[in-house]
Amino acid sequence: MATLQELRQQRIEKLNKIQAAGIAPYPSVATRTHTVEEAKENYTILSNNEQVITVTGRVMSLRGHGKTVFFDVEDFFGKLQCYAKADALGESFTSIIENLDIGDFLEATGVLFTTKLGEITLKLSAAKLLAKSLRPLPEKWHGLQDVEKRYRQRYLDFLVNKDVREKMITRNKIIRAIREYLHCQGFIEIDFPVLETEASGALAKPFKTHINAYDMDLYLRICMGELWQKRMMVGGFEKVFEIGRAFRNEGVDHQHNPEFTLLEYYWAYADYEKNMQFHEALFPHLLKTIFGKLEIEYDGKTIDFTPPYPRKSFRDLFLEHVSLDIEQFPNKESLIPELQKLKVKIEPKAGWGKLLDNAYKDLIRPKLIQPMFLIDHPLELSPLAKKKPENPLYVERFQLLINGFEISNSYTELNDPFDQEERFAEQTKLADAGDDETMQYDKDFITALEHGMPPTTGTGIGIDRLVALLTDSHSLREVIAFPLMKPSPIEQE
Repeated sequence: MATLQELRQQRIEKLNKIQAAGIAPYPSVATRTHTVEEAKENYTILSNNEQVITVTGRVMSLRGHGKTVFFDVEDFFGKLQCYAKADALGESFTSIIENLDIGDFLEATGVLFTTKLGEITLKLSAAKLLAKSLRPLPEKWHGLQDVEKRYRQRYLDFLVNKDVREKMITRNKIIRAIREYLHCQGFIEIDFPVLETEASGALAKPFKTHINAYDMDLYLRICMGELWQKRMMVGGFEKVFEIGRAFRNEGVDHQHNPEFTLLEYYWAYADYEKNMQFHEALFPHLLKTIFGKLEIEYDGKTIDFTPPYPRKSFRDLFLEHVSLDIEQFPNKESLIPELQKLKVKIEPKAGWGKLLDNAYKDLIRPKLIQPMFLIDHPLELSPLAKKKPENPLYVERFQLLINGFEISNSYTELNDPFDQEERFAEQTKLADAGDDETMQYDKDFITALEHGMPPTTGTGIGIDRLVALLTDSHSLREVIAFPLMKPSPIEQE
């Protein structure tokens, strides 16, 4: 079996023959009258009139028979068989067709007919090489099954694994449907800063960078500008959103990637109860738009998005799943022994709320399959959310949980500047104690709140997680076009 380098050399020799014939192997211009899909859909009219058409695409198979060659040309929309004869093409047959390889891009011109086997075929009257491929496609040598290689050479993954390409198409449809729905509901799309002087808006570890012009450190945003969006509420806007990239310098696993796509929207004069109702309208609309139904299959399980979704508090889940009443252990010192009994790993620097959150993620969240709202989180976990009036240990917050995924995170936003300042101060204490996933103090935001912000609710939805769920993908890397990978030399044979 020839090695990759030997196969590459054979193709280079063909490239030299093409150039020796005076043909440019990488021309700037291509002509296409029909996509493959359009050619097939209009076959009857085109073939009856013997209309000359031109399709373009990549050669995906070659079947040679002396002076007669059949090959398949594939574009983004489909695949079409082509039929080339030496007497019809003349010099083009010798210089181009005889030097074709699988993977080459070709402009094929001719008329459509149907073979004896009933396959729609293009009989060529002209051919033009658009790009010579110097490396064989993966399935022609050792395949593209290695997961790491698939992510490193994603372009080949898209080319040979059609289901991966379909996931990218579905991702586009999901984002477009969400954006259109928000626009129809009166939301205005705004671009917020990516570089920030303070990394705020979420409990996460940021990436740090430096701006030479100002000689100061900056951070890549860890969310879609939560505090900027709230400033928009101060400035008189009532419904705003952004879909964009956020960055967190944390672990990488099947549900986390250092850069990810996030939707955040903010809605004035509404609270988290109204926001849950909005979710129960948004997600069914999304499912019907993309799939035409409210049920999906994920990992062999049927997930039903039919509203309403049950609401369970943080405390309720601990009582239900591990028989632990968190209110009986209101501080870190009393809580740790109880968590140790449950075999939860203890982070020494974590506070009471973070310890509970870690226990919830280990013991409870994986069991939550059907859509449900986790409501009323501990205050310490939510430094930007309003306290519940009837119980200030908790805040007006919810997460939409599906199959153990946190699909969205939402609050009734804190708009009391004094309370917010106290929360920031508490976050600073946790940071000083060694917690590297705290929220930084943003003095200007306090100033903005002192000008007055109306009652507001806000939501963040992880687009990558949502797409992974809706496409039955078990890793975010499957639904990110080019996931971040540690550099490694491309394998050579």
